[in-house]
Amino acid sequence: MAIRISSFTRALGAALLSAALLVSVLAIAPTAASAAAGGVSTWGANNLSQLGDGTTTQRADAVTAGISSATDIAGGRHHVVALEPDGDITTWGWNVSGQLGDGTSTNRSNPVTLSLNNATAVGAGHYHSLAVVNGRVWSWGRNPDGQLGLGNNTNRSTPTQVQGVSDVSAVAGGRNHTVALRTNGTVAAWGSNAEGQLGRGNFTSSNTPVNVAGLTNVTAITSGRIHSAALRSNGTVWTWGDNAHGQLGDGTTIDRTTPQQVTGLPTIVDVEAFGFHTIALGADGSVWAWGRNNLNQLGDGTTIQRSRPVALQLPAAVAIGSGRDYGMAATANGTVFGWGRNDFGQLGDGTTQTRSTPTAGQVVPGAAELVGGRDYLAVRVDTANPAPPPAPTPTPTPTPPGLSCTATVVGNNLQLDWTDGFGRAVVRRDGRWLNTPGTVTTTTISGAAGDNSTYVIRTRPAGVITDATCVRGANPAPTPTPTPTPQNPCVVNPGPDDVELIWDPSFASVNVRRNGSWVANASGSISIIVSGSANDTFQLIIRPGGVRTTIACV
Repeated sequence: MAIRISSFTRALGAALLSAALLVSVLAIAPTAASAAAGGVSTWGANNLSQLGDGTTTQRADAVTAGISSATDIAGGRHHVVALEPDGDITTWGWNVSGQLGDGTSTNRSNPVTLSLNNATAVGAGHYHSLAVVNGRVWSWGRNPDGQLGLGNNTNRSTPTQVQGVSDVSAVAGGRNHTVALRTNGTVAAWGSNAEGQLGRGNFTSSNTPVNVAGLTNVTAITSGRIHSAALRSNGTVWTWGDNAHGQLGDGTTIDRTTPQQVTGLPTIVDVEAFGFHTIALGADGSVWAWGRNNLNQLGDGTTIQRSRPVALQLPAAVAIGSGRDYGMAATANGTVFGWGRNDFGQLGDGTTQTRSTPTAGQVVPGAAELVGGRDYLAVRVDTANPAPPPAPTPTPTPTPPGLSCTATVVGNNLQLDWTDGFGRAVVRRDGRWLNTPGTVTTTTISGAAGDNSTYVIRTRPAGVITDATCVRGANPAPTPTPTPTPQNPCVVNPGPDDVELIWDPSFASVNVRRNGSWVANASGSISIIVSGSANDTFQLIIRPGGVRTTIACV
């Protein structure tokens, strides 16, 4: 959750300007409002309307949020705040704590416009939102730790002005704290300070603004869940707060109450954080990460926690972003790479598979600003620096002989069956991704018996996109008749402590259950030994004729 330096500054860095020129540009970096306006693309989870496309439908492919253009965006846990070119602020997504600022607690799947005018920057915490108007900070949303900076701990569902801080150019929020960048390069903070995230030299919280100790010449700020980071005009990164996972990058796991410099980095032009890790963008386009790595959020191919920066392997980047347990970077042609947690398709690569290294996903020409939350990704386009268009999507080749798909009604469900031999399969419904069942040849769409949608199986034999439309049968297929179960199909041969189960060798698919719970898949075997089970009961799950059948072992 960060405020970023301008796209102009980032472009200069990516162009490998000299260090002297880079420092000069960073020192005079314009505010977000001076950036060129562009649309916002989103994908990932949408159960709380966090994609802003008017639906609550999860998206694997990019959709356009319902605003025409934006000059700055910020992401909360499940909500987004956008700054429009005329200074209006729009929000969408989760609103349980009033973080959308529209005076309600109603989730919004379409963007709503707030009453604030002439804003120049926006920010977001996990459950609260921020804006800068005429150098003053306005805040709204969740406030149990004073993260709104209003001198109390009362939630607000409409924007309220923060007292005690002025001449602000940028704001950023964590889970329960806020940081603000002044135009003179100093930083203020407020909210919880239990792990030193206010940077004031102690662990005393404050529901009004206090100064972060010792920081000057700051050009950009960001906040993780319980830590903060700042980029100075000389291209160095400084961090403070919670360090349990090494997210401060100082080689330790010691919490810090004052800013410490992160060493081992090249000249940096952007820094981002959201959860318990931090990501930095080098002037040469390199991407660096450190902190928690249990879900591959560092993208270094491991799950090893890092307290020092590590370089990621991907093409030169022009923008970076961070989500709760994932990271992302965009290249000059608009390709968005993602790594880490992907349970809702937030990496945009068409799967829900966790990625341990940067993986190419959606292509958004002109991608200039990336924000994430718990389970989604939003990309702002910079129309002043348009990227070259992406390579055209390969035209699907004609369905080769032998690849076909049928759709059969089975009860209230629709069963899709397709021919084997083409690798991993993706199911698409009405032209959009539905799911990825993997290297199988059948899947069931629950409750879709009366669905008139068009289903397509997409595979990639030899790397070429190949589609097969699933042809519906005229009548439901008859329920298969199970083959007779052999006499004495499963015999229990007990020992003193262990049990040996022996079953009929004709069983092709066997799952073993003990006391009703799954024990093992024993397909291809005719027996199994289960330790310490002399007093247990056993069953086999088999599928003669394709029909699930349970038989007791006696």
